[in-house]
Formats: sequence, C-alpha cells, structure tokens
Amino acid sequence: MPGFCPPQEYVFFADESGISKDRFTVVGGFCVRRAMIPQIHASIEAYRERLNMRAELKWTRISNQKIEEYKALVDLFFALNNANQVHFHCLVFDSHQANHKKYNNGDRDVGLSKLYYQLIVHKFAKLYPTDQGMCVCLDHRNSSTSLNDMREMINNALARDHEINHRPLKQLVSQDSCEDDLLQLNDVILGAICHIRNGKHLLAETRAAKREISQLVLEKSGLQTFDRNSPRNIHRFSVWNFRAGPR
Repeated sequence: MPGFCPPQEYVFFADESGISKDRFTVVGGFCVRRAMIPQIHASIEAYRERLNMRAELKWTRISNQKIEEYKALVDLFFALNNANQVHFHCLVFDSHQANHKKYNNGDRDVGLSKLYYQLIVHKFAKLYPTDQGMCVCLDHRNSSTSLNDMREMINNALARDHEINHRPLKQLVSQDSCEDDLLQLNDVILGAICHIRNGKHLLAETRAAKREISQLVLEKSGLQTFDRNSPRNIHRFSVWNFRAGPR
C-alpha cells in the first residue's frame, strides 16, 4: 500500500492525535520531497515484508505482542529522519486554552482547522521555499472547513505576512490513511508524542509496549522533553507548544 505521490516538489503528510478526551492535542506531519517518496515507500514495504506487518500501522494497534515490530518501525522512521529524507514537525495545543464559543462559532472542528493552518504556514510553507509547488495531504476526517478554502487562506497568509507571493500551496487534499504508508507511519510518531505530552506513560495502567515505544521516540528525537519547544535551528524533528501568535 504505497500511497499518495503528487507532482509538487514538497509534500506534507499530516494528521492529529488526542482530539477526544486528552488535554493536549498534537497536530503534525512529515515533510518529504516528492522525488524521495518512491524510495521511502520501498523502505516501508521492505519492513513489512521482513516482519510480516501487513495490517495497517497505527498507534492504537501497538501491543505487547508486537512491540519488537513497532520498535523496528520507529528505528526505520529515525533512519529516514536522520538521513533528511523525512522531516517531522508538530504543534501541541493545550485544550484548556480553547474557547470555541468565543472564537470558533462554537465549532471545535474550526479550532482544529486553525491549528492545521498555523502548522502548515509556519512549519511547512515558510521552511521549504520552492517555485515548484507544494502539496498537503491530510488524513481523511469529516470537517466543516473546506480544504480549498483552507488552501486559499494559507496562500493569502504567505503573501500578506511573509512576502511569498507565488501561491506555493497548489493542492490540499485528504487521503484515507489505510491506503497510505506515510500517513500510517506519521500516526505512530504522533501517537507517541501525544502519549507522553498527556502524561500517559506515567500511568500504572498504561500498556507497557506503548510506554516503551513513546519513550523510544523521545530518546531518538534528540530532544530532552516534548513539554518545551525544540530549538529554532532544528528542522529535522521539531515540536511547537502553541500559544497565541506565531512562533
């Protein structure tokens, strides 16, 4: 199940975690050059073949019986990350700050779309300037926000606030993660960060495999904690604890 490969030079595969009962929501994704996508798909396919991992790869599927397989998946991601084939950027939002009634017409989904907007503008479009076009692929969700409207707002913000006037974001689409290996890999990394950011790794009832996988992601990220923003000069793996206004 290789997945989406658009014609634009850069692609951002994005999703969210922790939007139901968790205090902290994490919105994040992978930035990939289009030319690297077939090679990355081949690496994931080789991993699947070697470990007989044919089912959908998901944070919720991590079990004590599959811990070694998911450790190997984390190792694969960081090999790609360390080789600059896949960059990861995420935004963490404290839901205790949210006032959907005042700012989002009472619609929580509008608030989530605003988080995607901030992430795409500040952690994708600004960081990877190109004249060859950009694409964002979101994991499919039912949303009251039109993807085309969001694309227009992002291009307008880039022109208005950052003097990027060639409207680089050419596509903003959604894809079912069960059909895309990059979205599935992103789900696991996002889930690990959300797990730690919400303190679930400290709970006695937490499944041992999820605790171990989340701590492995933290260790391999090179960051000491996900509670603080990663340094500004780090573009390989970044965490942004969002507050009002751009970082």
